[in-house]
Amino acid sequence: MKRYLLSIIIIYFAFLGYGFKVGAAAIPVIKEKPAFDSIKVDSSGTAEISFKEDYSNTYNNYSDYYDEEDDEDYYSYYDPEGYELYRSEQEDGEYNLVASGTLASASNKCTDSSADIGKVYYYKMRYSNNDDEIAVYSEYSAPIKVSIVPAPAAIKNVRATAAKTFTIKWGKTSNIDGYNIYMKEFDNDNLSYMHQYSTWETDGIDNDSYELTDTVKKMDYKLIKSVSSSATSIKYKKAKHGKGYLFAIRSYKLVNGQKVESTTMYAAHGVMDYYFCYNAENTKYKYTWPKTEKQARKLCTTIKVKMWDFKNHSKHSGSKKTRIQYITVNKKYAATIKQIYKEIYNNKSKPPIYEAGSYRWRPSESTWSYHSVGTAIDMNANENPMYKYTYTKSGKLKKKIIVGSFYKPKTNPYSIPRNGVIEKTFAKYGFVRLENDLMHFNAEWVYPSCNY
Repeated sequence: MKRYLLSIIIIYFAFLGYGFKVGAAAIPVIKEKPAFDSIKVDSSGTAEISFKEDYSNTYNNYSDYYDEEDDEDYYSYYDPEGYELYRSEQEDGEYNLVASGTLASASNKCTDSSADIGKVYYYKMRYSNNDDEIAVYSEYSAPIKVSIVPAPAAIKNVRATAAKTFTIKWGKTSNIDGYNIYMKEFDNDNLSYMHQYSTWETDGIDNDSYELTDTVKKMDYKLIKSVSSSATSIKYKKAKHGKGYLFAIRSYKLVNGQKVESTTMYAAHGVMDYYFCYNAENTKYKYTWPKTEKQARKLCTTIKVKMWDFKNHSKHSGSKKTRIQYITVNKKYAATIKQIYKEIYNNKSKPPIYEAGSYRWRPSESTWSYHSVGTAIDMNANENPMYKYTYTKSGKLKKKIIVGSFYKPKTNPYSIPRNGVIEKTFAKYGFVRLENDLMHFNAEWVYPSCNY
């Protein structure tokens, strides 16, 4: 009998516990959590704040709502239909409601028009739902620091306007005291990161959702110049050939003698391509094929360059002497080609070049030959032949010389070796040596840059 009564008591209390859980009211929650997406302050000091859903929170971080032992079925989920924006002067201070509204009317944007220009605030927000006449809220977003300083105008362009010199231009912004211009320098391995990152680093938010930005974020910006609010351009004169540069601009207000910078920053990139290199995506010249010799000649100019040759040219032996050459080349590439020959001439190996030519007009070639626009160069033609490729019936490649006599780079110094000083220097500046035409260096592969 005692054992029977004990069993009844255990079942009764177990039932009470189960009944208590079943009978409890479902806890109302909003699963989604907002995150800030971009910040922009206009000239009146109104902060426009864009937001999005923080997907890292969805379905994962609900320990705040229930214990691990609780069953998720005892929670009532609501869709976010409104938002509330809060502001504080301290990150861990008291936050006050400054804006609210429905998501449908907000289009994922909210504004704070009561902030003071020049001050720095912290914002956070949460979703809301009042469908059942009860207030249901999401978790708060992470707080974000915002300077109430009018955002700068976006950078219009970054262009290489002289050797080692970039010109950076932007639009004008009112109700500020000046601009700070920053720079990051990229080597060849990171140029692709720079090109993509410059389109993202424009909103004042550290957005870590792009893995590509990791490399760039580890690189510190360097302040290169502060200018007044009347300035709309600067020149940066310390750029290195072939290097990539990410330039960024922030506006600032002077508050008690201190510069308070805008949260919004705009960035744009460029590659030092005044002297063309294959990384530069040079657009100084866009090919428009001439229809007449007169049109073609207008595209070109004649430059004077120095080269090395043997004093005893026929025997290509003995000491070397300077040879002056005049080459007619494309006007837009004149500075580049002069730089190429300057570097070749200054090389300690003194590679011998006894002839070089670029522009030539041949009506039959006027719509396809880069010689007709002065962006291809032939050198030492006899010792660096042009081949015609044919194939036997069995598929074996046959090479037949159609221009020039031979190619003997190991024994004849006028035969330009593959991957030697001359070829590497031309390649550095975007000129490709043709496989079937060893005398020919061609600036054919020219791609447009998004900066131009």
